[in-house]
This record gives sequence, C-alpha cells and structure tokens, in this order.
Amino acid sequence: MLPFLLRRLGSALITLALATGVVFIAIHLLPGDPVAIMLGDQAGSDPVAVARVRAQLGLDLPLATQFTHWVGALAHGDLGVSLRTGEPVADELARRIPRSLELIGAGLLVAVLLGVPLGVVAARSHGRLAGMAASVLAVAGFSAPVFVLGILLVLVFSLALGWLPSSGFVAFSDDPWQHCLALILPSLTIGLNFMGVVARMTRASLGDVMGRDYVKLARAKGLPRGQAILRHALPNALVPVIAIIGVRAGNLLGGTVIIEALFDWPGLSSLLVSAAFSRDYPVIQGALLAIFALFILISLVIDLAQGFVDPRIRRPSA
Repeated sequence: MLPFLLRRLGSALITLALATGVVFIAIHLLPGDPVAIMLGDQAGSDPVAVARVRAQLGLDLPLATQFTHWVGALAHGDLGVSLRTGEPVADELARRIPRSLELIGAGLLVAVLLGVPLGVVAARSHGRLAGMAASVLAVAGFSAPVFVLGILLVLVFSLALGWLPSSGFVAFSDDPWQHCLALILPSLTIGLNFMGVVARMTRASLGDVMGRDYVKLARAKGLPRGQAILRHALPNALVPVIAIIGVRAGNLLGGTVIIEALFDWPGLSSLLVSAAFSRDYPVIQGALLAIFALFILISLVIDLAQGFVDPRIRRPSA
C-alpha cells in the first residue's frame, strides 16, 4: 500500500505544480486592469498614482519575476490582498472553504445513502416492480434541474410544512441546531440530484459483477443471494461508484453557484463569482488555486479508497 500511496502522492504534487502555473497564466490573460479597478475614476486622471500602485503590487515586473514572487508568497501561505475589501485572500478562503466542503460532503452523503440501496434494489429486482420503481426514482433524481429541485424542496419543507428554514447561513459556533437545519435543504438538493447517477452506476456495475465466476461459486456453495451480493459482489461493484463520487465532488467545488445563491450559503463558488464580477484578481487567483488543490486532494483520496477496495488497482501498471 505504501508504494501505491507514494506514487499517487507524487502525481498529485506534479499536478498541483502545473495547476499553479495554469492559474497564474490564466489570470494574467483576463481582460481589464486591476489597478484601474482599484483607483476608479482616478486612474484616468492621475497616471502617477497608477504607476505607484502598479509598483506596490509588483505588476510592473516581468511575468517570470511576478510568478516567482507569487510562488514564494504561496510557500508562506500568502495569497495576496483582495482589491475590493482589502482583506487577506487566505483569510477569506479559510472562511469559505469549510462551508463548501461541508455542503458538498453532506450532499454526497445523502446521494450515497439513497443511491447505493436504490442501485442494489434495481439490480437485484431487475424486471420486477421494485426494480422498476427504483429505476424511475433514479431517473427522476438526475433529470430534475437542480434549481427546480431546490425550489420544490423550499416550497414543501419550508413554506408548506414550516419544518426547515428556506435559506440563510448560521455559523455552527453560534447555533449548532440552526446551522444543521439550514444545511438540510441545500444538501438534500445536491444529494437528490446526484442520487440517480449513483443508483444507475451501482445498478450497472452490480449487474456486471453478479455474473462473475466468484459470485456464481458463492451461490453454488449455498450462500443466499442477498449475502452473495453484499459480501462478494457489492464491494467490487463500488469501485466505479467511488470514482464517479470523486469526480462529482471535484465538480461541485466551483459548481454550487446556483445552490449557494438559492439558499444564501456563503461558500467558495459564490466568492469566486462575486470576485469575477468585480475583477478582484487576487481573490479569483486564490479561489481557483484552492479549487485545483482541493480537486487534486479529493482525487488522491478517491484513488486511495479505490486501492483499498480493490487491491488490483495498487499494482503498478506495466
């Protein structure tokens, strides 16, 4: 397991280094001048002030020198200062990232808890009423647009029943109970939307694995069908399910804009969008780098989870 871990860790570090260069180049290719945004109307009437601010920010240096300085600052945890608020970017990210990870983690947990059993039922009861019902639920889950699903949940559980708050964020340290209540609807929106993908992947993978020789041998030895599925087929069928969960988690890092806006959840996606509209380049740069780093970290965890479930993955490829 250790050689497998070292190989994956080395690949992750190389990918992170490449991502750092891509983010830096992409930010400098964006249209607009951050100094002009900072100074506003003064930028057109006071070129001396523009030159002074550019020198303070290091924007008058060659790109290679700027990149070297930026990487050096990154090594010390310095991501710069927001052009809009004047606050350190690292502090803003430190507030936003845990909120996004919590939302994504809760949503994926809902998807797994609902999707895997649905997939098992659909595979085990293929052609029967229970299997068809599970397939219909799976299709309904990923077919509904996420904003429509979110609005429906608000209408039912907030406006009609009054059980949950419709939107808003409450810090866990301020009120743990209200924090958990505010988390339920956005996490359900993510989970129900992704539940169908997990269910269909589980059904397809399980249907393939159930035809393997080792499952047939277990059945021939007298093991009941349900136990043969849970003990022999399901662990191997979960390998592609784990992979798609990891991909979805990475996509959600910067792709929960609609959900965060709908439920007023101040996460990483909403920060990135607001920074893009205001041309706050240090925040955009820091948020993109954080998304890259978290995506790489999630991919590493998923690789390790797959290697743990299926020892064949740990073997080096020829």
